[in-house]
Amino acid sequence: MSVSPFKYPSAIHVRRHGPVGYSAYRHFRPWLRDEFCFRCVYCLRREAWCFQDSDFELDHEVAQSLAPELCRDYANLVYACHNCNQRKGNKRLPSPTEIPFGASMEVIMSGDKYGTIHPLNDDGTRLIDELSLDAPKITRARRRFIDITRSFENNDRPMLLVWMGFPEDLPDLSSVRPLPSDNLLPDGVAESWYERRERDDLPEMYE
Repeated sequence: MSVSPFKYPSAIHVRRHGPVGYSAYRHFRPWLRDEFCFRCVYCLRREAWCFQDSDFELDHEVAQSLAPELCRDYANLVYACHNCNQRKGNKRLPSPTEIPFGASMEVIMSGDKYGTIHPLNDDGTRLIDELSLDAPKITRARRRFIDITRSFENNDRPMLLVWMGFPEDLPDLSSVRPLPSDNLLPDGVAESWYERRERDDLPEMYE
């Protein structure tokens, strides 16, 4: 299989955006969708596989209950599905900005154990255990996603692009409302997925 729907990044995540000045952390949603490529940073579930926006949430890496002063700190936020965010709770887990998740855990893509997720180090073990990433129900769902992707890759490329491609509603970060009062990394807007589509530079799909 040449396309993998569950491929963790091999490098530490470097923030592309740095918006500040919002009155509520929910306003960071369009920035975080773009920042983390429209999928859960923990389990890699994609927006294209879900029914509604509420399936995804903004997770505080250091919980609000532990550090209320970081509630509206963009660098303390990641994009996560509802399930992973609820399981994480107020726990402090390894951060994708500190360790490469792809060096910590991997999804088995072939053989009898395909669809299972295995740790590669202690950080991976903790992420898998705390978020129940290899729970039987989650593993069964992951296998279904793999099977669907394989079927589309072999038989229906247009549907593969829908399944593995970008959402239609890419956020235009130059005009999101309300606008942030400042942006610590303003050059990131020009490299957003929306701007790349405007330049006809958007990949057909992403892993």
